[in-house]
Amino acid sequence: MRYVDRMSRAEASLKVRGVDSSSIRAVDVVDDAQDLSSFADQSLDFIVANHVLEHIEDPIGSLESMVRVLRPGGIVLLALPDARHTFDARRPRTTVEHLMRDHLDGPETSRREHYHEWARLIEGVPEERVEARAAEFAREDARHHFHVWELEGFLALLYALDLPYDLVHAQSYMQEFAVVLRKIE
Repeated sequence: MRYVDRMSRAEASLKVRGVDSSSIRAVDVVDDAQDLSSFADQSLDFIVANHVLEHIEDPIGSLESMVRVLRPGGIVLLALPDARHTFDARRPRTTVEHLMRDHLDGPETSRREHYHEWARLIEGVPEERVEARAAEFAREDARHHFHVWELEGFLALLYALDLPYDLVHAQSYMQEFAVVLRKIE
């Protein structure tokens, strides 16, 4: 089993202020969950993505990459925050149409909108400072929650995609939900 993150422990310790770097898990593979380019096709038996997909600008591309690197019969376990029970509660839920647009046109299509929404609804930034705060996020390459779901909306996305997997299990539990997918041939 290998732990994958988009930053090494050293990079993460520089980015996350006020956290002792020894408390940050060591990374085995530095890669982007959106493309998983470090992994060959059909090279993995399973993927666990715990509270990852909401931070990905193109979740459809990420799901495609996960399916690409799995062997037939391989499993993906996705756990995501249930927006009703988190700081995302006031945010509009991400629609399938929004995700399809981001996938086809590129995530930069919605990036600024996501940053504005975060500044307004999560940080409570006054309207006259929203643009400046969004610009700060852009400079930082901020990766907070780009997308917000409840289980039903996430399942709508999975059913809308033409990817070779079966939905094995889906369940809400407290502040999150989990989905298990199995790659089919």
